[in-house]
Amino acid sequence: MEEKDQVIKTLTGSADATKMLSLVSHKLRTPLSIINGYSEAILSQSAKEKFSPFTAKALEEINKQGTKLCDLVDKLLFFNKVENLQPKDLAKKHINLKNLAKNCANDAISHEEEINTMPETATISKRGTFIEIDSPSNLEIKADEELLAFMLEELMTNAIKFNNKAEKVIKVQCANHGDSISISVRDYGAGVRPQDVNKIFERFYQVDDYFTGQIDGWGLGLTIVKKIIDLHNGSISVISDRGLGTIFTASFPVA
Repeated sequence: MEEKDQVIKTLTGSADATKMLSLVSHKLRTPLSIINGYSEAILSQSAKEKFSPFTAKALEEINKQGTKLCDLVDKLLFFNKVENLQPKDLAKKHINLKNLAKNCANDAISHEEEINTMPETATISKRGTFIEIDSPSNLEIKADEELLAFMLEELMTNAIKFNNKAEKVIKVQCANHGDSISISVRDYGAGVRPQDVNKIFERFYQVDDYFTGQIDGWGLGLTIVKKIIDLHNGSISVISDRGLGTIFTASFPVA
């Protein structure tokens, strides 16, 4: 644990360390893109080439892990970007929350398989995963759209990842309270242990136990979420019950 803490301190303790992380991330991006591009091209020829089961499986795994690494590198680059932002840097505009939530829901589960969108129920679904969106059609918030979209998609993605049930239900609710606007993301998954609730927004912190198993990632997603909310002068709360699920609620003052 001491060794891990020292690594984290080194990685986050100075401007030079931040520059180093950004440089390393950029340097990784190019070879990973080449690996993924070629593996995808070869896989597309699998029917014609008649690969052995082992070769086909190996290529699929190479592409899968390469894509996963690309996602991790992108997350690290975005973390470095957000860490250096100030409130004055935000590109704020009026955003329709229902439309944004739908787009984020699609993105959150687009890596799995074809998505069916059902406007009449405002539900985004895939096999075993359902994201229900409850928001007034005309509800708008003044915010930085790129950052707010990352926040929403990250909360939805976590709700999917930290859920070992065959059927995963995520509920997104947006509401206007007069002087504030709230966005809640609720899941019915593993939940968060009480001792972890105050740590999940820390850099590089990851929940890992017998119930959820090790989840891939840097442990930066919720750190970025908290930073985005702080930049908008908002707040976030967490309510969680082990085995019953978690509710993340972000609140923003009305501009």
